Formats: sequence, C-alpha cells, structure tokens
Amino acid sequence: MNISQNVERAAKFFPEKSAIVFEGTRISYGDLNTRVNRLANGLKANKVERGACVALYLPNIPEFVICYLAAVRIGAIAVSINSMYKSEELKYIINDSGCVLIFTTGDLLPNIPLDECPGLKQVLVCEGDPQNNPVLDDWLKKGSSQGASLDMASTDPAVLLYTSGTTGFPKGATLSHGNVVSNAWSTVHHAGFTHTDRMILFLPIFHVFGQNFIMNATFMACGTLVLHRRFVPDRVIDSIHRDRVSMFFAVPTIYIALLNMPLPNGGF
Repeated sequence: MNISQNVERAAKFFPEKSAIVFEGTRISYGDLNTRVNRLANGLKANKVERGACVALYLPNIPEFVICYLAAVRIGAIAVSINSMYKSEELKYIINDSGCVLIFTTGDLLPNIPLDECPGLKQVLVCEGDPQNNPVLDDWLKKGSSQGASLDMASTDPAVLLYTSGTTGFPKGATLSHGNVVSNAWSTVHHAGFTHTDRMILFLPIFHVFGQNFIMNATFMACGTLVLHRRFVPDRVIDSIHRDRVSMFFAVPTIYIALLNMPLPNGGF
C-alpha cells in the first residue's frame, strides 16, 4: 500500500489524460508519474531515507503535488506547512518534526531560519530565485524515470499535518498510508468521483481538505485537478467555464463571497 500508487495506476490506464491543469498548462498522468519517479530517485540519491520527514513549504503549485508524491513514494513522511507561516512558526514545526529537507520557493526562502534548525540538511527550491540553493528541475533532470512506490504497511506514517496552534503550540497529527487511502476511497465512493470529473482546487493543499478530500481523491478516481494558487473569484469563475470543471468544493466564507458578487450585465 502507498498513496502514490494512485498516480502509478492512472499513468498506466490513462497516460495521456490531464492529471493537473494549472495556469494554462497541463501535466498528463504519464508525465506526472515520470516526474515523481525522477524526484523519488533524487531523494534517495541524496540520502533521504524511509521514515525521514520532508517539509513542503509551498503554495498551490504543481510542484507541491510532485514533491508530496515523491516523498511518500519512497516511504518518507510529507510534512505540510502553511505557506503563510513566518520564521518562528517554521522553526517550531521543522525542529519538532525533525525535517531533514525542505521544498520551498524563492519568495519563501527568507522565512526559513536555517541557523536555528540544526536537523535541516537540505533546501530545494521549486520556483523563483534559488539564491544559490539547489533547484528542483536539476534533480528532475538527473533522476531516473524508472521506479515504483515502496510497499508500505497500512499503519506506516505517510503525512504529518500540524494544527493551527490557536490554543498553544501546533500539534503534529500523523496520518498513515491506510488513513489517507481509506479517506480518499470514502470520498470517491460517497461523492461519486469518476475519471471523467475535473475538480477545481483553490483551497490550500497544505490543509487536509484540499490535500485528501480533493487532491488524493481526484487521483484515486483518475480525474483531473484544476489547480489554482488561491481563491480569486473572477479567475475561479472563468476557470470553471474554460477548464470544464465538474465539481466545486469550498468553505462557507467562499460561498458567501460568491453569493455577494454582482452578476455581469445584471444577471444571466
């Protein structure tokens, strides 16, 4: 069992199908699986071992998906970090979880307190100015495209999600491969996801709603993920039409914002 097997299966049966649509570009399932394999092999070549914690300090970009899947594919633990967190919050989570590597962007690099995180050995920049740090594309070019997900027990840890810390320090909640696979399957079954569906995702992927209910369940169903960096009403509405979105998920504040928007030309 491994969460990453959802994409392996989709790449086998629907290699040319769009797995991700993002800012006018598409990534097929075949291409996504290849990139995940390349990064998984890059992680192993750089001594990231099974059970090691890997931080994902990233916004909603395709690289989040690639890094997440590559980490769990080799049996590492993906630690999702709120991309709005600053240095003090980052320091606590990185040290508390014992992350050995962090995926990030050039814009977020200044927030990472490297001198105060002794266990953090490597920084890999996925977008923007790397500021003399290694970049994801180099690892993807060097890594082999061949590989398979490590077979994990259902109880093996896969993901570490931290609470918001509103009543104290954030607490890490460990989700096993069995937890996530079961969660995704329940979503696919009860919400009726199919391979023809196109799910819009503007909710943060570092949060369990976006990560499990939408992202992982979409890949389990072999559907298409229409990814947005954030919720921008006009862009999301345009995307629903342009990208033929079939399912829409949000939180109450977003539905309220949409209901309060003025209709074009006085209505439809």
